[in-house]
Amino acid sequence: MTRLFVLLLGVLLLALVTLTGVWLVGQLLSGLGAFVVAAAGVLAGLLRFLLLAGGLCGVVYFVTSSWRSRA
Repeated sequence: MTRLFVLLLGVLLLALVTLTGVWLVGQLLSGLGAFVVAAAGVLAGLLRFLLLAGGLCGVVYFVTSSWRSRA
């Protein structure tokens, strides 16, 4: 009878440890997902800024070069 209780206790502990491991992996993956989404948002904002700044710099270069004296 004692062996049966020890066996059942071992199975329960194994299930508890396994479920804890699965929960921990899920937490790590969701944290990694949040980091990737945040990084993508920052990089998208940086890309928008660079495109806008590049376009404005091109316009400024065009306008100033057309007003430059030809001497």
